Amino acid sequence: MKLSKNGFEILQRVMAELEMERPDVLRLAFAKGLTESELIQEREKGEMANIEIPVSVIAKGDDIVLIKHLLIDKVQTQINDELLDKLIVSCIEQGLEIMNEELNQLTGADSYFFYLLEKHGIA
Repeated sequence: MKLSKNGFEILQRVMAELEMERPDVLRLAFAKGLTESELIQEREKGEMANIEIPVSVIAKGDDIVLIKHLLIDKVQTQINDELLDKLIVSCIEQGLEIMNEELNQLTGADSYFFYLLEKHGIA
């Protein structure tokens, strides 16, 4: 799986803001994309980043079955392995876009990490 060039730039920004490693931010972006996007759709072809993201970053072993069924529930149709990869990338890209918009709404003194904790009722 490959991110778009724009998605990769947002990924770098979020990693710096949260001081988190790439796999953790990718999983967070996937979760945000899956839960906060009303419609999960295949992304348009565009300029791609030069990094390959294995599906195992998002889910390993039996967890991939869980991810597949969460996506089937979201898109309300059966999906094959090829479409599964595309929908996972779409969730990540959409989640990164949401995170980028949230970051743009914060002032320089606000912490995105604390924003997420408050938004999700953890703080």
